[in-house]
Amino acid sequence: MDRQIRAFPEIKVEKVGCNLLVLIIDDDEVDFLSVKRLLIKAFNTQQIEVTWIRDPAAVDLVAQLQSYDICFIDQNIGQLSGIEIIRRVTQRGNITPMVLLTGVDDQQIDNKASEYGASDYLTKDELTPQLLNRVIRFSLAQKEHAKKLTKLAYTDGLTGLYNRIKFDQSLSFALSTSNRTNTFLALLIIDLDNFKSINDNYGHQAGDKVLADISQRLQQAVRKSDIVARLGGDEFAVVFTCYKHKDDISSLKDKILEVFAEPITFEQQSLHCQASIGISVVTPEQASPGVSEVVREADNALYQIKGQGKNACLFFNPMMRDSLAKAADLERALTQAINNNELYLNFQPKVSVSDHTVCGAEALLRWRTAEGENIGPDTFIPVAERSRCILDIGRWVIEQSCRQMREWLNQGIEIVPIAVNISPLQIEEPGFAAHILQTLQKYDISPHLLELEITETALMQSLCHVTESLKDLAKIGCRWSIDDFGTGYSSLSRLNVLPITKIKIDRSFIVDIETSKPSQKICNIIIALANTLDLTVVVEGVETLAQLHCLPLAARDELQGYLFSRPLSAQDLVSYLAETKLSIASSQ
Repeated sequence: MDRQIRAFPEIKVEKVGCNLLVLIIDDDEVDFLSVKRLLIKAFNTQQIEVTWIRDPAAVDLVAQLQSYDICFIDQNIGQLSGIEIIRRVTQRGNITPMVLLTGVDDQQIDNKASEYGASDYLTKDELTPQLLNRVIRFSLAQKEHAKKLTKLAYTDGLTGLYNRIKFDQSLSFALSTSNRTNTFLALLIIDLDNFKSINDNYGHQAGDKVLADISQRLQQAVRKSDIVARLGGDEFAVVFTCYKHKDDISSLKDKILEVFAEPITFEQQSLHCQASIGISVVTPEQASPGVSEVVREADNALYQIKGQGKNACLFFNPMMRDSLAKAADLERALTQAINNNELYLNFQPKVSVSDHTVCGAEALLRWRTAEGENIGPDTFIPVAERSRCILDIGRWVIEQSCRQMREWLNQGIEIVPIAVNISPLQIEEPGFAAHILQTLQKYDISPHLLELEITETALMQSLCHVTESLKDLAKIGCRWSIDDFGTGYSSLSRLNVLPITKIKIDRSFIVDIETSKPSQKICNIIIALANTLDLTVVVEGVETLAQLHCLPLAARDELQGYLFSRPLSAQDLVSYLAETKLSIASSQ
C-alpha cells in the first residue's frame, strides 16, 4: 500500500484522504505503521494524508514542514536527536506543530522538548487514538494562534502587506535565490510625493484609503513570487525576483508607475497621488550583496530623484556614491556654517508699480565658506531641508532680519518691510509663531515690517499646520505672501479664507513672457485672480522693460528683479534707498 516518492527516496506516503496532512519522521517502519494505524482510528470520520520520512537529513525539512498540519518525530533518529531537529527548524521559522515521540518517559527530555519548540511530548507505549486526537486538535489550535501572532509580527495592520521586519527577511532570501539561479533582482523603494497634503486636506481616513488602495494596486501589478511591503508611513517597497533579462525590469517599473496614474476615490473626491521611486538592480554578475547594501542603493536613488523633482523614478548607478558623499560633506559643513559666521543676508529691493519707489525688500540667504567659496542657495537649501538643519538656519534668518532692521532704525534710517522665506518644516515646528513674536519683541520691531513668504506647494502640503500659524501671526500684524505662485496647486476656496496679502508670480513665467503666449495667459489669469481677491501681486525676475510692458498690473502691485536692482548688502540697500528717493525727488 505504501508508494515511493521519486524526488525523495526516503519518503513514503500513505494516501487515505486530503483533509488533515500529517508528517511522521521515524527510522523504524514498525513504529511508523503503528502510529499510522492509531491516527486512522483517531480520525475515522475525517480523511487524512500521512507522509513518512525515514531520514530527515535527505530533505529540506523546513520546506517540507510548510505543507503539513502537524509532524510527529521520533527522539532517537540517526545522528541528530528529535529534539535537536525541532530546535533547528524552529530557529529557521517553522510554525508547524511538532510532537516528540520517545520510547521512555524522561522528565529532562520533556523539559527540553518544550524549551526547543515542541508542541507536545508523548511516549509511544501510551499512545491511543483518543490521546492522538486530543494532541492534534490542541496542536492545531496552537498553530492557528502562532499564525495570528506571526501575522501581527510580520504584516502591516492597515494594508496587510509585509512590514519592515518581514521585508528584510524576504529580501535576504530573494537575494540568495537570485544569486543561486543567476537571475536579475530589482528593489524599488516608493515614496508618495503628496501624501501629507492628502492627510492635511482630507483627513487621516482619506490617507488610510490611499494607502490601502495603493497597496492593493501594487499587489495586482506584480507576480505572486514578487514581494510588496510597506516600510512605514507613506513608503513602500517592491522586489522583482528571478528575472532573466534586465529589460523585463524596465517594463515592470512602468507597470508600477501606472499604479499612480489613476486617482483614488474617497467620499466622491478624486485624490491624485504621485510617487518618487528609487531602484537598485542586482545583476547575475554581481557578488551577492547584502540587504542593507541593496536598500541603501535604492534609498540613494530615491534621494537623488526627490532632489531633482518628484513623480519620477531613477535607477541607482555607482556614480551616485560620489555625489552622495559630496552631499554628506555639504551637510556637515552647513551645520557648522552658522557658528562659523559663514552665512549672511543680501536684500533685493521691491518697487511699487505706481511710482517705482522702494516698497520692500526680500532677505536672501547666502553662504560663503571659510575658504572663500560661494555656494548658491539652489545647492545648499535642498540639503538643509533634507537634513532638517533648515530649522536652525530659518531661525537665524528671522533673527538676523529683525536685528538688521533694529540697527537701521537706531541709525535713524527709514526702513521698508523685509520679506523672509519660510520653510514648511519651520511652520510645522511647535512654537514657530511664538518664536517669531519673541524675536520681534526682542528687537522692538513692528510686526507689519516683517513679511513671511511660503511657497504655494508648501502651503497646500502643510495646510493644517500653516493655517494656524498664518492666522496667529496675521493677528499681530505680520503679513503673508505666497511665493512661486502658479508653479504648484492651490485650492481657491482655501486661498480665499487664508490671511494672505500678496502672491508672487514665479520668475519662470516672466523669463519668456515676451514670446510665450501660455506664459502671458498664466500671468494675466494670476493678476486677475489677485485683483478679484484684493491681493497685491509681486512679480519677480523682471529684467527688461519689454517684460514689464507685458504685465497688466495694478498700481498697488510690486516688481522685483535685475531691471531695478540686484540683491544688495545691508549697507548698499541703504544707499539704494537714498539714491532712489533723490532720483524720484529730482524728477518731480
